Amino acid sequence: MTPERAHQGQSGDVLPDSTHVHSIIWGSEIPFRNPNFIGRVEELQALRAQLTSGSPAVIRQPPSAVYGVGGVGKTELAAEYAHRYARDYDVVWWVRADQEDSIRASLVVLGRELGLAEVSPELRDYSFRVVLAALSGGKPYEHWLLVFDDVTRRGMIGRYMPRGSGHVIITSRISEWRQELRTEGIELKEFPLVEAVQFLRKRVPELGYGRADGSEDISEAEEAHRQQQAEALAKTLGSLPLAVEHAASYLAQTSTPVAEYIADFERNAHELLARHADMYSTSVAVATTWNLSRATLTPDAEALFELLSFFSAEPISEEVLVQPARLADIPAGLQKVLTSRTELKRAERELARFSLVKIDGVRNIVQLHRVVQMVTRGRIETEDPDAATVLRNTVHTLLAASDPGSPEKEQNDPIYERSYHHLVPSAALESDNPLLRNLIINQVRRLHLRGGYQESLSLGEAALRIWERRHPADDIQNLALAVEVGVAMRAAGRVEEAFDLNKRTLDLLREHYGKSDETYLICANSYGQDLRLLGRYDDALAHDMSLLPAYEETFSPSQHRLLNLRNNIAIDLRCVGRYEEALRYDSENAAERTRYFGATDPQTMSSRFGVARDLRRLGRYEDALAEARELVRVMEARQEPRRFFRLEIQSGLSVALRRAGYYPEALAVAEDVYRRYLELAGDEHRATLVAAINLICDRRVTDDLAGAQELGEKTALTLEKVAGPGHPNTLAARANLAVVLRMRGNPAAAREVNEGVLDGFKRLYAYNHPSTLVVMTNLASDLAAIGAVQQARELGERTLAASRVVRGLAHPATLAIAANLVLDLRATHDDDAALTLQQETLAAYEELLTLEHPQARRAVQQGRVNVDIEPMSL
Repeated sequence: MTPERAHQGQSGDVLPDSTHVHSIIWGSEIPFRNPNFIGRVEELQALRAQLTSGSPAVIRQPPSAVYGVGGVGKTELAAEYAHRYARDYDVVWWVRADQEDSIRASLVVLGRELGLAEVSPELRDYSFRVVLAALSGGKPYEHWLLVFDDVTRRGMIGRYMPRGSGHVIITSRISEWRQELRTEGIELKEFPLVEAVQFLRKRVPELGYGRADGSEDISEAEEAHRQQQAEALAKTLGSLPLAVEHAASYLAQTSTPVAEYIADFERNAHELLARHADMYSTSVAVATTWNLSRATLTPDAEALFELLSFFSAEPISEEVLVQPARLADIPAGLQKVLTSRTELKRAERELARFSLVKIDGVRNIVQLHRVVQMVTRGRIETEDPDAATVLRNTVHTLLAASDPGSPEKEQNDPIYERSYHHLVPSAALESDNPLLRNLIINQVRRLHLRGGYQESLSLGEAALRIWERRHPADDIQNLALAVEVGVAMRAAGRVEEAFDLNKRTLDLLREHYGKSDETYLICANSYGQDLRLLGRYDDALAHDMSLLPAYEETFSPSQHRLLNLRNNIAIDLRCVGRYEEALRYDSENAAERTRYFGATDPQTMSSRFGVARDLRRLGRYEDALAEARELVRVMEARQEPRRFFRLEIQSGLSVALRRAGYYPEALAVAEDVYRRYLELAGDEHRATLVAAINLICDRRVTDDLAGAQELGEKTALTLEKVAGPGHPNTLAARANLAVVLRMRGNPAAAREVNEGVLDGFKRLYAYNHPSTLVVMTNLASDLAAIGAVQQARELGERTLAASRVVRGLAHPATLAIAANLVLDLRATHDDDAALTLQQETLAAYEELLTLEHPQARRAVQQGRVNVDIEPMSL
């Protein structure tokens, strides 16, 4: 670590710390160093010892928890440690940890500061895990410090703890950390009397150690008097650091005699305890010091302070507080500060002089200490409920007015972040304000659009439970929120729950608003996606086609919702095996999206990806491969993080490579995709399982039969649990596994599996679906392998006739059936028919794929050609 380095803040200015050299990455949330910090020598030494006592062999030094009552100085201690030892760390990062969503958001920002390419605000659930993995692996930096400030739930924090050579500090009011962290932690108590006195004498001129101008020393009698007064004040305040800070600021600003302050404090504290017998001593101290400061504040500053107490303890952006153009009604007492930035700044500075708030001019935010906020809001709610209602409603009005109204646009994310962390603490979920409810709906939508599915569900499900109690079942905002929650559920893998919620919502919308209502149409489109994920492809197609006339009437031809429906219809057609029609829909959609959104827009790319899949299933392998390569090139040029859509495109490339005969290249891509899906979503997510089904085939064609069988068995069992034994993708996994079983010398087991899969497909489809024909093809090979050659021939003849109708004479899958039937014709002594069919088949292979394609070479060598099922990637 080089001693010359210095951290530069967002403004480009070196951070104000003349004593220590800062780290390479210094979090913007880290509190400024307190110039009045005093004492806490033993606690700082203990904290340092806990964090550095491990040997280099220790994989992970246990985190250190600093705990104690509110207002005791936990945050100040952690901040002092960060500043004091900054030179020992490459990265120092501060995480506000009172809400789990704040932790994730902060880690995502850290990932971007670390330069991790795979971190994106559009994929929040994945990105924070990438950051933890990078920290644990020491890449790009080994020496880091994370401070999780104000952890409110002990069991929550463990999943956000990186391993590795860095250090973690937790501040919390929770005291029992040994089981969670394997350490006793450090209990921070009130100031020792000597430190409280030292602090007061340093801050309050009347109590100072000498004359204000330093011209001469004070007398011994005066020194004793000042010491006595400081001790009396410290004892009165209970040596609580937060109360001591407030009192010192007040006395310094007002020059009030200490004795007078003590008398006023005791009188106010007595009145508080008389009214609130259940107040904690810390709350009394804080409330009393605030009450004394209140008499000195201007009306504007006092009104602002009371308003701020009804936000959360998170930083509050000035852009939320001052929105005169968007506010129709502001309480009279707040008119001045909420309509003028100048007046707001004046009131903020007045509050800061009394240490009632902290201001960050760089980030343009103001923040109350959480204890001050809690005590102030509690007192107002108890003493003046009507005033509390007005203040809470004003906060809700400000939050609602901050809504930019377009959650789909990424450029609006910073605006939405300003209000997001205030919604739950400010009781916004209980509000009936329709504009605020719209903000909540938009936040839920924004979060799932950015890949923050758990955050979206956390907010959305909580709001939905409250709204369903407060509003009628047919309330349109309830139903609009339910639609967004359903989307997040589906994306998070909770498909059956999403289906049930969307069905209930759809029924209510149909009954009360009709089929032409926009919310109904949006919900209906989402419901169609549920049907597909459940494997009900015919139902999904019929449902989506029934929506098309209303969509065309309601939305313009270029409107993204109409194009989304047409995209879904293309998927439905592909799922039921109508590939030519799917290609027509996808091609038209790609052209329309290119015209309105551009050639590389994600919506256009989605349609082009559909075209590539259609071409592949039509047997146009080289055309499909060319399109797949181009899609990957565009995604790399855009430097898109490897989230779901990019992985799906790469998965499509691996399948296209396999179909075109490039087996080693296909395997390399497929293994990488599968590994990334595991990291991104876990082994039970449907996207991971789709990638696994394809990987079974890639391992098989590259002769890793043991690996293919192991993955096939695992995937089939997981899909049975996640999607059900009769789901098309479950059947596809078992069908691909059956090929591996036969190739490993167990054709009887392969036959049994394929017969079960064939029965499953016949229950799903009352027609010759391409997947059904694949199973029939491989089952014929199973029969031949166990010596039932006549049965194999008969099944092969039926399959070939059906495939020629369904897929055409020259489709590679049709040629595979024919190549295998040649062998069965010879085995049943029909040599003339075998020779004729062989010549036709090889000629078709030569024209379609060339005889250098692995499947064509297999046919030339008179070996059996295996075929597989590509799962429906939705």
